Amino acid sequence: MPVLKNNLVTKKISVAENNLATQNNCLTKKNLVTKKSRIAALFTLFLLSIAAPASFSSTVNSQVCFSSRGTWANSALPQAQFGSFRVTFDVTGSDANVDAVHGLSAGPASGYPNMYVAVRLNTSGHIDARNGSSYVAASVIPYAARTTYHFILDVNVATHTYNAYVMIGSVQTIIGTNLAFRNELAPTSSLSYVAAMTYPGSSTMCNITLSISSTAPSIITQPVSQSVTAGQMANFSVATNGSAPLTYQWMKNGVAISGANSSNYSTPVTTITDNGAQFSVSVSNSSGTATSNSALLTITAPVTAPAITLQPLAQSVTAGQAATFSVATTGTAPMTYQWSRNGSPIIGATSSLYTTALTAASDNGSQFTVLVSNSAGNVVSIPATLNVKPVTTPPGCLLSAGTWVSTPLTQVQTSSFRIQFDITPVAAIEDGVTGLSAAPAAVYNDLAAAVRFNLTGNIDARNGGSFVAATAIPYTAGTAYHFILDVNVGTHTYNAYVMVGSSQVTIGTNLAFRTQQATVSSLGYLNGLTVTGSDTICNAVTTTSSAATLLLNSSVSSLNFGSVNVGANSTQNVTMTNAGNSSVTIAQVIVAGAGFNTTGANGITLAPGQTTALTSTFAPFASGAATGKITVSSNATNSPANISLSGMGVTATVTPHTVALSWAPAATGVTGFKTYVSMVSGGPYVQVGSVPSTTPAYTDSSVVSGQTYYYVVTAVNPANQESLYSSEVAAIVP
Repeated sequence: MPVLKNNLVTKKISVAENNLATQNNCLTKKNLVTKKSRIAALFTLFLLSIAAPASFSSTVNSQVCFSSRGTWANSALPQAQFGSFRVTFDVTGSDANVDAVHGLSAGPASGYPNMYVAVRLNTSGHIDARNGSSYVAASVIPYAARTTYHFILDVNVATHTYNAYVMIGSVQTIIGTNLAFRNELAPTSSLSYVAAMTYPGSSTMCNITLSISSTAPSIITQPVSQSVTAGQMANFSVATNGSAPLTYQWMKNGVAISGANSSNYSTPVTTITDNGAQFSVSVSNSSGTATSNSALLTITAPVTAPAITLQPLAQSVTAGQAATFSVATTGTAPMTYQWSRNGSPIIGATSSLYTTALTAASDNGSQFTVLVSNSAGNVVSIPATLNVKPVTTPPGCLLSAGTWVSTPLTQVQTSSFRIQFDITPVAAIEDGVTGLSAAPAAVYNDLAAAVRFNLTGNIDARNGGSFVAATAIPYTAGTAYHFILDVNVGTHTYNAYVMVGSSQVTIGTNLAFRTQQATVSSLGYLNGLTVTGSDTICNAVTTTSSAATLLLNSSVSSLNFGSVNVGANSTQNVTMTNAGNSSVTIAQVIVAGAGFNTTGANGITLAPGQTTALTSTFAPFASGAATGKITVSSNATNSPANISLSGMGVTATVTPHTVALSWAPAATGVTGFKTYVSMVSGGPYVQVGSVPSTTPAYTDSSVVSGQTYYYVVTAVNPANQESLYSSEVAAIVP
């Protein structure tokens, strides 16, 4: 009768597969053989299935065997194995020193790394089994040529482990327990093939039996918490492993739900009272039960359309100021806002609060509305009117708004003088500059000394090529600020101050005239230009005094050393300048703060305009932030001068070193390479790495800086025979 692979077994008639034939009830792979011949080379597995409630066994016809000699032999199991099972078989080696590997793979094996589970008759004449990256044995188990050995493998695919035994006579001998699957490939979730490879020598494999046990259920994907709106349904699901048939029972708050008996469960239409309910599922079969984690059901209230509870109000501002409109609403979030001016949407105006740009007279009478929306609807506010009043200028004042304005000083100044004036900004954010020039100003470059209300909302002053400030000085709209400028035309420098309340705040000292006015010899005009917003400049008073001025200015108010390695140091310089018209004596320089030190300038007398340098050093003792201060005391009226110090101590990192070796590919028959190292040229050498490399390269990451290492390499064949040392190579680690 005909025979199908992996299904039925013949008793008397020959079998044909892949155009190969048998005689006398035996199989052959390449040639015809008799029943008494050694086992044929055809690797085919014929399993006879036996039904059982929770497990089954399949036994190979004892007359059907396969042989392995120098090429891979594979045969599919009747079905892929995902859980726990047992496979047994008999192996007979042709010689006492064969290398015969028999085991299980996920697909057809074409190399040893494909064998996740394997037992071996090794070339040392012993039996062992694969454990992760190497072969092991619980004890020495010798084998003999042409002797049949019965192997037993208990495999757990889920845990990637197995136990291996061999019958020595009537005694079941442990090869190894809790052995790990071979780890050269990614972990597998199933085993589907029996495979064999013998070289050198040959082996036969007979009487293969597969036993499969029912697997208890396990949960792969837990139910996920759900959030729905009241009136909607919620859906929960679970993904499992385990032997069929599986039964499901969903529970709400620990109570079984009638009829909820599949891997998916949809609730009835929800109400707000279902908020916070916990849903879980119990999955069962004949081998056990698994219960999922609880999934939370969150119920949200239905969406309510927006309604306006406070309409935008009409606003009245002076030209150059900004106006702010707001709206208050109720409704379900999230809500969106879109403000419009005279019916046209305003780009970027998308919150409940809207502030206009700085206004002009042409904005008077504009109508502002806002559209409020959510997923349930929208509503438009009542229009709010913007009233823009014109700017009025007090008598004797300048109005700076878009064009240059100028007024002459009481007399042209050619030496040291003080000028004071009041400026009131109309807007909270504007660009308004007020300063001194030789003639009426027409461009910014005409101003030698200048103060400014800047676009960041702070006050600053011109210093050479840029605007600076000793500290942040914010300003507010509608507030009058009193400015004081002490000017020295001869040195082309000035000090700038502003009264904030009752306090005189320094904007900057020893400021340089604008770069374009570095050689000006006289100043005769006060000027103003406000591009954004408007300024009112009033109460300008100029005083000239020949009295001595004692001023000592520092080039910086702070030093930041950044990150400095512990044990190292960083140095920065500070320039001290006599900005007055009389000599200044530096009486004392004091430095405070761990790791900071300062030298120079102590006891020095400076003539007007003369400078001296302080050298400050940061040498951290430990990791972390450090702060300090330099205090320079003198007879100057602005003494003491304080300079803040800061830095960060860091621990230097050590860069690891490696030595990378490579060599020419090996000749045929080489299965690996061993690398050896010595600290002395010519050896003795010590092997590095416990496992031979399979490629002609090796990287040694255990080297130390400043050392010289000497390396040699050997080649290893399949019989684990090792060649002589290669030529030596030296590596100097910097």
